[in-house]
Amino acid sequence: MNILLLFGFIVLVGLLFGRGFEKAGIPQVVGYIVAGVILGDSVTHFISTELLDKLVPLTQLALAFIGFMVGGELKKSVFQKYGKQFLAILLSEGLLAMFTVAVLTFLWTKNLPLALLLGALCSATAPAATVDVLWEYHSRGPLTTTILAIVALDDGLALILYGFAFAFANVLIVGGTLDANVMLVQPLTEIFGSLFLGGAIGFLLDYGLRFIKLKDDKLVVNIGAVLLASGLASHFEFSLILTNMAVGLVLTNMHTDRNEPNFDLVKSFVPPIYIIFFIFVGARLQIGLLPKMGMLGLLYVAGRTAGKWIGAYFGSRLSGADENVQKYLGFALFSQAGVAIGLALDIYQHFSQMGAAGMQLGHTVINVIAATTLLVQIIGPPSVKYAITKAKEIPVDKK
Repeated sequence: MNILLLFGFIVLVGLLFGRGFEKAGIPQVVGYIVAGVILGDSVTHFISTELLDKLVPLTQLALAFIGFMVGGELKKSVFQKYGKQFLAILLSEGLLAMFTVAVLTFLWTKNLPLALLLGALCSATAPAATVDVLWEYHSRGPLTTTILAIVALDDGLALILYGFAFAFANVLIVGGTLDANVMLVQPLTEIFGSLFLGGAIGFLLDYGLRFIKLKDDKLVVNIGAVLLASGLASHFEFSLILTNMAVGLVLTNMHTDRNEPNFDLVKSFVPPIYIIFFIFVGARLQIGLLPKMGMLGLLYVAGRTAGKWIGAYFGSRLSGADENVQKYLGFALFSQAGVAIGLALDIYQHFSQMGAAGMQLGHTVINVIAATTLLVQIIGPPSVKYAITKAKEIPVDKK
């Protein structure tokens, strides 16, 4: 099909599904994902996996803008006020989720490498669907602020935990000694390299914008900066989301009042890109994998959900966070997608070359992550809406 015709069709279909779900009291993003499932290989085969592979840059662009916009919410004043709370919550929910999934997986399979790797992957939280719900309902308050910070920082923690788990699993499968390069150097290089690159581009963007007066020109420059950051991040194999988050973070904190309108400009530009992105997410999800998920998949979902929820509660309570954060933050951390899937593919590509045991491990990880992603991507957005509704952070006119 003509690619422009395809984009026009899926944007309009996505909008109809989104509005239909909105009228039913369900976040629009669920409608986009369901539309994608229907259009993908699971149902109609209208959007094939081969086509999705060719359009990866478009999905990367959507993630880049999400990272940029999340960074714009992470103001210095927020971290000065809540920084210690964020750190306590991040470590609590991430580590407890990893521990819970790893223990449950090991008890069921007696496979320690598999337990370590699934435990590390479960710590990642997908920012896209979560943040989209917050924007859809224009929520504001301590819980919303905390959600934005935690989903932004979760990727960094997941990369570090994955580095340790990957190194240990490699020794257990292949033999040899622990590789400090894999455990620490690679993940820390990716994290700090992403932040440095994004920070430098954010600084240059802030400097350049002071000389630009026209709104249209400002929009072009902001989009150009996001594209530049994304291209360089891809070239250096840095994190796309963390790099663009750093761009937005530096831009909003250099001159907050002057740069705030820039984020509004970008936000007005990206809705069609988000619709296409979430439809593509849905099109990649395979309904047929759900019956194959089995007990291991159920244990993964149960362990991850319990670990995230209980960890968020205790981290919030110990750090003295707002009562609504203590009660409802855990409900906003269910979504899982990009980072977990990317790391699962890395596991498959590496371990599938390590004999029968490695091949089985790689296939198991891919199947569990793919199947559970479908489940939590549908459950996640309504859970976020429930959390911000109970916390009374949705404006009256948006309910």
